[in-house]
Amino acid sequence: MNGRRKAAGFTLFELILFIVVTSISLAGIIPLYNNVLTGLQVVDELTQAEYLGLEMVETLRSVYNEGIGYANLIEANFPSELAINIGGTYRFDRFVQIEGMIPGLNPGPCTGLEYNGEPFKCLTVSVKRSGSDAVLFQERLFNTDLSN
Repeated sequence: MNGRRKAAGFTLFELILFIVVTSISLAGIIPLYNNVLTGLQVVDELTQAEYLGLEMVETLRSVYNEGIGYANLIEANFPSELAINIGGTYRFDRFVQIEGMIPGLNPGPCTGLEYNGEPFKCLTVSVKRSGSDAVLFQERLFNTDLSN
């Protein structure tokens, strides 16, 4: 009989080759993984900003539909809020700008001036990253957008 046995398992060369190929493929995947994580953070920030903006839009609609109409829709009643933290890792600044609108034009262009008691108004809600000029959410409402 032949005294030699058939060797079982992998050679050292095969193991080293496997480790090299696996390392090269992982080196290509890791940057993709980092891009996905960064993209998720951006989406999370935009979602939080949209939540804050839509919350204020609903507040403006509520004030209008309480029967008060436009009487309380002035910037003084909706002061700017800075460094809002809604439980995430980001802070936001929220602004409400209320401008007069030229009557008779639908939708009328905003004049850039605040009018108290004016029946035609443009309302702009903006949410920015705190300490930045980057607008993450902005919604412009006209008088027709407020009624139910």
